[in-house]
Amino acid sequence: IVQDRSLAERLASSSLAPQLLDLAANAAEASGEGASSASSSSSSSPCPEPQATTAKDRLLTEAPLPSSRQMNIYFMQSFIPFIGFGFFDNFIMILAGDYIDSRLGVAFGISTMAAAAIGNTLSDVIGIQTAGVIETAGAAMGLPASGLTEVQRCDIRMRILKNTGMVLGIVVGCVLGMAPLVYPQEWRLWPSREERIHTDMEDAPVVGLV
Repeated sequence: IVQDRSLAERLASSSLAPQLLDLAANAAEASGEGASSASSSSSSSPCPEPQATTAKDRLLTEAPLPSSRQMNIYFMQSFIPFIGFGFFDNFIMILAGDYIDSRLGVAFGISTMAAAAIGNTLSDVIGIQTAGVIETAGAAMGLPASGLTEVQRCDIRMRILKNTGMVLGIVVGCVLGMAPLVYPQEWRLWPSREERIHTDMEDAPVVGLV
């Protein structure tokens, strides 16, 4: 009826239209009650409760495996966003840690490792704030839906595929985020810790021995 407009118009003009509408409403109410009772009785996990007792049967669902195309799309949906996460995490950590090491490290005697820890904290906070932007950018790339069902996603093989995509994505992103390490020394936006210490030592007054 939804796809055939002419059929819908003929049914609407017939004398049986009120009865058909009543039957459709009753069926919708019955299906809604069945779905609500099923959802209330099920657990919070989308994965079905395993009926088998062996570990293999609990990890491998009875649903058929997705096609190769579906698995590739499912992999890329985890791989691409984590490239962005890894890139921003390393990129911001290196820049923030170097700046803190150069400024606060010299002024307050903070060690390089402490400055790196503070920079890592900042990069994690910024990473959380930009998580929505990264995910939106990944969705804007036009990847189609994988089409995996909830039961298929619960299969241990699909979980391993998803985790592998996330791990490889964040490794690639972290490697790309190391770009500041190859930035030319003469183009630095602020002096390094060693340069500031050397400058402070040169500017310090020399006290002669009496």
